[in-house]
Amino acid sequence: MQKHDLHKTMSEPLDDEERQLMDPDTWDWENIMEGTPNPDPHMIFEVRLSLDELSQIEPAAIAKGMTVIAYLKQAALRSARLSTPK
Repeated sequence: MQKHDLHKTMSEPLDDEERQLMDPDTWDWENIMEGTPNPDPHMIFEVRLSLDELSQIEPAAIAKGMTVIAYLKQAALRSARLSTPK
């Protein structure tokens, strides 16, 4: 197995700089630096909404005084609590 087989990309690079950063052949394999994990990681998820979906969700979020993101998070957590067996 080649050393960069473990680092296959999951998406195409956005520009030339990102393409270079994603290319294992440009990495300094002789001077690897190891970092420490963040004790308070936050995961970010991308959710794509159609205009129709957004036009249904946004008024409900506004009516609750929430952003669409906060509304979706609250709805997802509520749904998870209701569907998780006790």
